[in-house]
Amino acid sequence: MKQPLALRFDRIVKENLPKRKKMMEVLRDSALSAELFNKKAFGLKSILDLTGRITDFKGIYGFIENDKLVYIDESSYVIRRIIRQFKGTSKYQKKLANTMVELHSAERPFYTISDALNAMAEMNIIFMDLPDDLERQITTLYLQCQFECIYNRFD
Repeated sequence: MKQPLALRFDRIVKENLPKRKKMMEVLRDSALSAELFNKKAFGLKSILDLTGRITDFKGIYGFIENDKLVYIDESSYVIRRIIRQFKGTSKYQKKLANTMVELHSAERPFYTISDALNAMAEMNIIFMDLPDDLERQITTLYLQCQFECIYNRFD
């Protein structure tokens, strides 16, 4: 029998969120260079091989700049999503780069998408599996707030 939504929510909030925060802190030590996701001939298969994974996965990923989590998001296909942050063709696909341009436009009016992509390539990336849709969405929002991610917008 499936657990009622309110009970699932309470369990996620009380038991899982603090564990997920701790897990993100531990994962910082094994972060990958974001440059890997931006290489020309380095695609999904290469990254899956490098990380020892067979398939892409549902989960949460974060960009780290100067040892601080600056952006956290979730996806049903984490590796593909991270690659699209660099190689995508739409504003949505390059969401982090576009957010960086918007935030830096006041003090640096000529800051471009290329500048943002170059800055992103200097960052590190962590990710964790989180297949449950409800838990993934709640955890993403919780971690964005807990780590005060400067590139996650709540306008």
